[in-house]
Amino acid sequence: MAAASKFVLVAASLLVLAPAAARADEEPSPLPTPADPSEKATLAETLFQDGKRLLEQGAFVEACAKLAQSDALDPAIGTLGLLAACHEQEGRVATAWREYGETAARAAAVNDERGAFARQRASALEPELPRLLVRLPQSANGIAVFRNGVRLLPDELGVAQPVDPGTYEIIARSSGRPEFRATVTARPRNVAEVEIPAFARAAPADTAKKTPAVVPPIASTAKGLGPRKIGAIVAGGVGLAGFAVATGMGLSASSKNAASISLQETCVGSSCARGRELREDALGSAMVANVAFGIGAAGAVTALVLALLPERADEAPKPAGVAARYDLVPWAEQAGGGALLIGNF
Repeated sequence: MAAASKFVLVAASLLVLAPAAARADEEPSPLPTPADPSEKATLAETLFQDGKRLLEQGAFVEACAKLAQSDALDPAIGTLGLLAACHEQEGRVATAWREYGETAARAAAVNDERGAFARQRASALEPELPRLLVRLPQSANGIAVFRNGVRLLPDELGVAQPVDPGTYEIIARSSGRPEFRATVTARPRNVAEVEIPAFARAAPADTAKKTPAVVPPIASTAKGLGPRKIGAIVAGGVGLAGFAVATGMGLSASSKNAASISLQETCVGSSCARGRELREDALGSAMVANVAFGIGAAGAVTALVLALLPERADEAPKPAGVAARYDLVPWAEQAGGGALLIGNF
């Protein structure tokens, strides 16, 4: 591969032996153009020599830029041919293929025999070219398609176009319709395809003006309580009930535990069994107290959150005469405890 690359560079360097006037395809980076033709030619020659030196050093990106600028100032068969060889070494095979073709056309226009080499290189590259095919739907009127930000011409659509290897973003736009985007990778000897679907027409812009969204009125909370406030009151009641049950059962557990300890320290016979019963009862009451305390804490936190949150527009208070009704029924037993909330609100 290295030997083949060196051959391309050596052969391409033969293209620079005789100049000929023509026009380059590539748009180089803008340079200040001297008004004096002799200065223009001198600058083009300087850029050409710099580009040739960089190309021999393997600095392809910098070399291609110099050669493109030189050809833009003073188009010549040799300069464009060497630029094509530079792009070929850089891996931009589709760009090189087009430049070899234009070099051959420049040479043919003045009957320059260097066109034979340019045609040979273009033919050698053609089977290696990546191609990109962008298909439009049948109803494609008014659709603009862009490839990496550059709008494609109508004759570039529906045809597998040679492109340099790499990743391309395809964007399709149509007035009043959602934008289509796709990313595709072009590889040598392959055709990458992008199918642009038929656009679904968006709703007309003035539809929203004719049918404005209906926003429910925000009811005043001064004449009643909304669901969140009622929920806060109910949750607070559950919390208080839970704390009350926890306090009562905790005191009971403490009392039974103290009695059990007293009996077991001085028990004889059946009094020891009674002490163990009291101990078990104390443990059961303590468990109920713990459960009730957890319920109370949960209710208190819920009540605090609901009380601090603002009412939403769809949470207006109940109309007059429709009162929230509920009953709070705490319960407790040896294995646990809790509270039931029954009603509507």
